[in-house]
Amino acid sequence: MALRKKIRPRKRAGKRNHHPVRLSAYQKGSLDGFQRGKEEGLAQGRADAHKRSQTAVAVIETALPKMDVLVIAAGMIPSLEIGVIQPLQTLNKQENLQFDVKLETDVTHEMIAAANTIVFVRNVEPAAYALLELAHQLNKRTVYVIDDNFLEIQPTTPVGEYYNDPIRRETFIKFLKNTQIIKVDAPDLGTYIHERYNRHVIYFPASIDFEWLDQNEKSVKDQGQVVIGYAGGDKEEDFVPVISALNKILDYYGGFVRLEFFGYLPPSLADHPSVKYEGGGMEYKEFMKKLNKSNWNIGIAPLANNSFNKGKTNTKFREYGACGIPGIYSKSPVYMHWVEQGETGYLVEHTEQHWYEGIKAMIEDPTMRQRIKENAHRSARQHFSLQTCVDNWKRYIFKT
Repeated sequence: MALRKKIRPRKRAGKRNHHPVRLSAYQKGSLDGFQRGKEEGLAQGRADAHKRSQTAVAVIETALPKMDVLVIAAGMIPSLEIGVIQPLQTLNKQENLQFDVKLETDVTHEMIAAANTIVFVRNVEPAAYALLELAHQLNKRTVYVIDDNFLEIQPTTPVGEYYNDPIRRETFIKFLKNTQIIKVDAPDLGTYIHERYNRHVIYFPASIDFEWLDQNEKSVKDQGQVVIGYAGGDKEEDFVPVISALNKILDYYGGFVRLEFFGYLPPSLADHPSVKYEGGGMEYKEFMKKLNKSNWNIGIAPLANNSFNKGKTNTKFREYGACGIPGIYSKSPVYMHWVEQGETGYLVEHTEQHWYEGIKAMIEDPTMRQRIKENAHRSARQHFSLQTCVDNWKRYIFKT
């Protein structure tokens, strides 16, 4: 609705007889100059205000249709699909919630004005923070969804260098301090932010769409081999002690064990005849379909013990459990919250010897693997269902 300036009626004065006032040329010139200066000054002031605030009043007059939620993403990555788009799509079906997803570089001020809630996802660029400031000027509810602690990432990779840029670090901190609600997927990351930057931190895990997953049948498992698999991104540092353990496993068991990798393959294993690799880059639902059909006997989830990893979410436990894959995990707070030893998973210290012994124990005990498979699957359905995630969004984010 356009803002209208309220005009007060002027009081009508009684009629008076005024004698015309004669101005000298000097006086008339002075008054004309004053009036022109006043008009030019006001025009300049309006132009400057427009540059600074992009005229919030004009933004309010947007012709765009009203929207419940605008999601502003730093990139189109799996965590956006899992943690934000899936639950919002379900809310659209169940309650006609209207939402749109835009990259931060494609957002206009009119889009922000048209939405009730603005959800930022992993943004660290100053231009994105300017959008947060505008959202607050327009009295919008703001949410910052973050699943990694960029303040603890080391500058040893191109990704690490990107997030260690001083301006981006400062912008990340400003997002943490000033967004109204911080939503995290990991309790340790929530504690870190709560103690340092913002008391309004909400934790609940991301989801698995079991209704969709159940529509995809599993492959028939080859009973002649034990297949150990890993599905995920480049984890070179995390795999350092695991590679030696896997080589020892392959040497010890020969053709009885096969390794399969989706998305990332340690270079030193690339030429081994018992190793199979398929690249990533697929949409998340296709990835989960592929993982579900893999029917691995054991899934590995290595995670180095460092400050950055402590803020990560339990993605592998959630995915392996959902797909009925018995998982072996680094003994990290990320997994220790969820894994009951020998019942819902198998925890090992992050060393070569412990990984070797843990994998060997899993290979040698098919009864334990079956028990872990069933219990982890049950736990995943209980804690990570899409409906549970939707209910959490309604309760903690939208306050309904």
